[in-house]
Amino acid sequence: MTQYNYPAPKAPTYKEPKSVKDCLPQAREIVMKQHGRTAMGPIAKGESILIITLPDQNKFVQEAVTQACIEAGAGKVTFMMPSELTGQKERFFSVEDGWDEAAMLKEGIASGSPETADLASGMNVAKPLIAFLKKHPEYTKVFWDLGARTQKVQVLGDQGHKFKANWLFNNWEEYLSDAWSFPDELSVEIERSIVNVIGQASEVRITDPEGTFLEFPLTAEDARKWQYGAWLKGHLFMDPLQASVVEAEVVPHSPAAPPVFRDMNGVLAGTSNHRGFFPRMELHIEHGRLVDVKGGGKYGDIIKEMNEKFKNVQWPGYPDKGYFWFCDCALCTIVKAFRRTSDMFKSCWGFPNIAERNRGGVFHLGIGSRRHHEAEHLKVAKKHGAALGHIHVHNYFVTYEIKLRGTDTWYKIVDKGWLTAMSDPAIRALATKYGDPDKLLSYDWVPPLPGINCEGDYLRDYAPNPLAYLKKRMKEGKSV
Repeated sequence: MTQYNYPAPKAPTYKEPKSVKDCLPQAREIVMKQHGRTAMGPIAKGESILIITLPDQNKFVQEAVTQACIEAGAGKVTFMMPSELTGQKERFFSVEDGWDEAAMLKEGIASGSPETADLASGMNVAKPLIAFLKKHPEYTKVFWDLGARTQKVQVLGDQGHKFKANWLFNNWEEYLSDAWSFPDELSVEIERSIVNVIGQASEVRITDPEGTFLEFPLTAEDARKWQYGAWLKGHLFMDPLQASVVEAEVVPHSPAAPPVFRDMNGVLAGTSNHRGFFPRMELHIEHGRLVDVKGGGKYGDIIKEMNEKFKNVQWPGYPDKGYFWFCDCALCTIVKAFRRTSDMFKSCWGFPNIAERNRGGVFHLGIGSRRHHEAEHLKVAKKHGAALGHIHVHNYFVTYEIKLRGTDTWYKIVDKGWLTAMSDPAIRALATKYGDPDKLLSYDWVPPLPGINCEGDYLRDYAPNPLAYLKKRMKEGKSV
């Protein structure tokens, strides 16, 4: 029997709820949680809560969450569709259209900037939501969208303080995931151990069996800046540029302080993004900027077209001209997250594949631009007719390592997709407070990549058409 160096495929199974009773235990957990992408707590006595959801909102989930919030002290819980705010009609999306992530950037997603739009519905919800909140000041807590939490606070302006977290629970399968009942304390300590060590980095190396190989050096000062802004709950910024711009700040930076433009070189390769899947693509990066695109089918073609069209754009504060810069290397830390199958081919999420990137050890890496000088950045975009934002590639089995400053030691933060903090004796000891550490500190989902962690040949059976391979496995009753 062939032995592989990566963990074998597996996936959890959840049963669709048939009553509010089936959903209440999870609702009570979520309402108590204070850490992570979907945490609803603490609930203040008598407060009014607004949840922006989608047309496929599971009714039992909605009723259970409402009941749990009221039990915790809330006075009112209101669920609202983006269409009620915008007048536009929601539509369905499929992971078959991975190329559309680039097309959405190209089109500017209505407003000219993906970050100001609703990533779930594809609508620009921000402006009408601001108007609604001003008209209804009783709402003090808002749950909205699939990601971009820091941007949500910013685009809501003087109503930004009301944004609490994302809302992923229109889908019952996502809602029932063990990811959302994982102990807060354990999540915090896993993340703390990662953030604590990155400030010691003198070099960074990122590799993945699908073909990614990226590396860059860091000064002590740049490593410190990176560490200062890297921590977002459940979503760590593992790229110094990403962590050092005002647009993506977690801890406030001085607008006068220049962002970290590390000298990154290499190749980013993969077959999936937030939208779905595409033929294997290579993005060649030199000195932090995209210089060549190979493969990727329609996704690669659009990226290549945009890179050529906007090659003379000079973003404010950037070291050279160019539209696509490597600007996103995010490590999610949600241990029990997984790739959903209930709505892969008919989802209300504008980015129907985004859930898989939540799992600990999975990286989403991206190219585009990050805003540092907001007004100037917007001015340049308008001048060139260029949309703002970035697009992604997912990597599942990354080895992310840093060279510790002043030593020859390479420390693996992630090893072949495994969060090494979960092997730390101190973290395992902490896990015993909540249950069996072997069960808690393990992944429920590992994707199949033929020739890498299961039978087959990667370049023959998977790379040309990943979705055909996954559909075949689903037909055979195998996990995806």
